[in-house]
Amino acid sequence: MSHFNIECQVSELTLTNPFTIARGTKETVRNVVVSLTADGITGWGEAGPNRRYAEDAETVINFIDDLGEGFFDDLDSPDAVAQKLASLDSPVYAALAALEMAWLDWWAKSEEQPLWKCWNAPSNITPSTSFTIGLDSIEVMQQKVREAEEYPILKVKLGTERDRDIIRGIREITDKPIRVDANEGWKNVNEAKKQITFLADQNIELVEQPMPSAMFDEMIALKQWSPLPLMADESFKGNENLKQMSRAFHGINIKLMKIGSLVKARNVIAQAQKYDLSVMVGCMIESSLAISAGALIGTWADYVDLDGFLLIKDDPFEGVALTEDKKLVLSDQPGLGVFRNNNKMV
Repeated sequence: MSHFNIECQVSELTLTNPFTIARGTKETVRNVVVSLTADGITGWGEAGPNRRYAEDAETVINFIDDLGEGFFDDLDSPDAVAQKLASLDSPVYAALAALEMAWLDWWAKSEEQPLWKCWNAPSNITPSTSFTIGLDSIEVMQQKVREAEEYPILKVKLGTERDRDIIRGIREITDKPIRVDANEGWKNVNEAKKQITFLADQNIELVEQPMPSAMFDEMIALKQWSPLPLMADESFKGNENLKQMSRAFHGINIKLMKIGSLVKARNVIAQAQKYDLSVMVGCMIESSLAISAGALIGTWADYVDLDGFLLIKDDPFEGVALTEDKKLVLSDQPGLGVFRNNNKMV
């Protein structure tokens, strides 16, 4: 039986540009890096908590500190780890994701195999990721689009009174596919219909979270009408009934920091397919560490939006790579294949 030493440390990530969505603006985020060490092997995990879900670095650290000694010592399989973590009271999901991520990284390293091989992933390459254009003045958003010329798919944040002007401004300089994310910004069905009617003629691939998550019945009506696929983000954290979700959305956005488990994420993808729900794997603002874990899940997904590590200045980790068409490539190194840049940790 291995005895694990658990450590955690705040890692402040600085965004290359201020990042604005319908709910507000960020210039830095405070994530938490978790390490699990046993038998001379260290596994790494990252929590990217989001206040939209009442989580922050302090709640993550407090949750981990309360685990106590020996939490992982009698566990010997991914399912056993996932089940024990899921049984904890008052869960902090970003913390659960980081802890399980660290154990999985440790376990695959102990097997001397990449985690994607241990899990028989369909590939070590994801679909092409989108690149997010945050809200700003139209001129600044146009400049961000120019700077993102190498990315084949854009994700554009909306949910403002300027939405049509923003899309028109972007369409002045590019015709590449766009995924729209309203972040709950359209407050009623009529507003959502007006915006989607306009977007349907603008080479829009899909629309994420058109209305607030509390408006589920309204989303059912919107889905029945919508000419564009609608994806649940804030409406889907991980425990929702997928049959019910399929009444209101065409697909779901799985984020490890919401669902709290790679093991569960894999199972949810398999269940989603039974209800004809497409799957996107997304992220918060995260380093290459958590993005690599998301990319593993993304190998089973229809879409990935895993650009969080591309939006920060000094990535404290390295590992996942990008192809010319911006597919994420998982490393052949053991575990998650991620290495710490010691000179970049805060």
